[in-house]
Order: sequence, then C-alpha cells, then structure tokens
Amino acid sequence: MSFQKAPFLDIFKDASGGNVKTPQSEFLLTGKIPVVDQGQNIVAGYVDDSAKICKSSPPVIVFGDHTRAIKYVDFEFAMGADGTKVLVPKIEADLRYLFHALKNIDLPSAGYSRHYKFLKETEIPLPPLAEQKRIAAILDAADELRAKRREAIAQLDAFLQSTFIEMFGDPISNPKEWKMGVVGDLLASANYGTSKKASLDKGQYPVLRMNNITYSGEWNFSSLKFIDLEEKELSKHLAHRGHILFNRTNSKELVGKTAVYRKESPMAFAGYLVRGIANDSADPEYIGAFMNTPQMKLFLQSKCKNIVGMANINAKEFKAIPIPKPPVELQRRFATIVESVEQQKAKMRAHLAELDVLFASLQHRAFNGEL
Repeated sequence: MSFQKAPFLDIFKDASGGNVKTPQSEFLLTGKIPVVDQGQNIVAGYVDDSAKICKSSPPVIVFGDHTRAIKYVDFEFAMGADGTKVLVPKIEADLRYLFHALKNIDLPSAGYSRHYKFLKETEIPLPPLAEQKRIAAILDAADELRAKRREAIAQLDAFLQSTFIEMFGDPISNPKEWKMGVVGDLLASANYGTSKKASLDKGQYPVLRMNNITYSGEWNFSSLKFIDLEEKELSKHLAHRGHILFNRTNSKELVGKTAVYRKESPMAFAGYLVRGIANDSADPEYIGAFMNTPQMKLFLQSKCKNIVGMANINAKEFKAIPIPKPPVELQRRFATIVESVEQQKAKMRAHLAELDVLFASLQHRAFNGEL
C-alpha cells in the first residue's frame, strides 16, 4: 500500500533560533555538555557553560545545512555554529520514524552551499502512528547491526592506537627516550602530487585527492577522478603500496591527514598531497600511525599557517616535524600487527557492506509501503 505524503514544512519546525551557537574554536576535548554540530560525528566537542544548552527538549533531529548530515539527538546538547539546524515535529509523530524518513531522502549536493532550502521542498510518507512505530522498530534493529559492526572496526582502530603507545610511548613527550629526529630523516623522498586537471570518467589512473584520506588515516575510495600521466611523470606522481600520503592543505582541523597506501595497483595523487617514501631506517606504518595519533593532530593544528583561508603545512615543514626514531625492527613488528588488523577490518567492512545493502532495501520497502 502507498502512504499519504505530507510537506516537510507541515511536519517540522526549525527550532534553531534563539540558541547560543558555539564556534569550533571554543570546543573543549572534555566537558559537561556535548556539542552537536553539522559534522558527521554525533558529538563534536564539549562546553561547560549551561547557558549554551539547546532550548528544545530532546529528542530532536539535527540537520547539517552544509553537510546534509542528519542526526537523532536524545540528550541535552549545545549547538555548533555555522550550518547547525535543530528540527522538532509540529505534529504527533514517531520521531525515530521521521529520522529514518529524512535519512531516506536523496538531497542534491550543492557543495558547501546550504541545503535546507532543498529539504524544505521535500515530502515525507506519513502512515498512521502505529505503523510509524513498527517501521521505526524494524529499521532501528537493522541499523543496530550496522552500528555494532562499525563499533567493532572502531575498536580495532583503538587497539592499534593503544598498541602504538605501548610500543613507542607518547609521541610528544617521548617517555621511552628514543633518539629524536625529524620526519625527513626517515624518508628517501617527499614531493607534491600532480596539478593536472582530473576527469570524472576519463584517464588511465585514479587520482587520490585530499577528500580520499579520512581524519583517522583511512582511505575512502568512493569518489575518485582520473587522469593520464606521461611516462616521465610516473615515478613522481604515482603512489605505490607502502607510500605515505600527507594532506598539506585543508581546514585547520583536517590539515595533516595522513594515510599509508596499501593497494597493489598504483594510483596518482594530486597536488594537495605530499608523498613520502620511507627509507631503510623506517617503516611507513610507524610514520603513518605516528602522524595519526591525537597528540600529533593537535601539534599539527598548532603549527599550520593560514594561506588564502586554508591551513597549510608544506613539504619542507612536513619533513621538519620532530619524531622519535625507535629501532626499525620494532617499527616492523608494529607493521606486522597493522597488517593483521587491516585484514580483520577488511572482512568486517565486507560484512558491513552487506548490511548496508540490506538496510537500503529495508528503507526502500518501508517508505514505499512494502514492509
């Protein structure tokens, strides 16, 4: 059966106005009140000022005007600044159902422009309340399976971080008193990527860009472009297995994202990335893990300079970053652990992909009256 649809503005009210909004520069790492902004994570930081608590009683839905992120928030929180929208229902409805219904909407991407104007024009299937609750319960159960798989992957990441600290110590204070050097001491070379214009569908090589490296140092290959390279450019602008890619230009909190390339087939890399090739005194997995520790991320934020509205750490500055130099045998032992964990993560990601397909099917059926 088909469900009657209702306009978005008949269902939701924008309750963002009248709240104190907290800019990212004022976020704390810990605190009394979680901050919810338009980013992908539920909690972006913390504040201690109770006057900043959102006036709308939870649960509410938070929409990212720039990011299109949609979050169900069932706790007291402070609002992030630019682009954070708080949505509350005007009608009697199951908010979990409405949350899933909003997640099912395929909003067009307008880059970093605002997207609420598109959301306001949508319609939402609105079955009777009892049916809303039934659908929400089914989707919640399916989504919980995905959440558990993501949590298992996150625990493996946490294991690697704790293993790094156990083996090498804090990267800033160097409690194990390793000999200190700079990143450049551990590299045979470091150079910028290609400045060639990439195509969506034409080119011999996929090209890695700054958006392909995640904040945690993983790879996201879901949005690739392509380029051709001449023979003389291959050695300089191709990333091979074991090469380190460093994001030299981005927003302040993202500059310095680093990932080790682990695929067997090479890819090109763009000019906003620096490729580092480890020499015989280092293992790339050690350097990559070092760069992705929380301590180093804060260090990089404190060291980057601003160029035309973007944070920047150039190749020379990348090579000058202080780094402990533990024995290469110990670094390689850590790399063996990384390889084992990455294999486990690959299996988990494959299972998560299957769960994602199942969830998408359930969503489609749910909002077309077929569930």
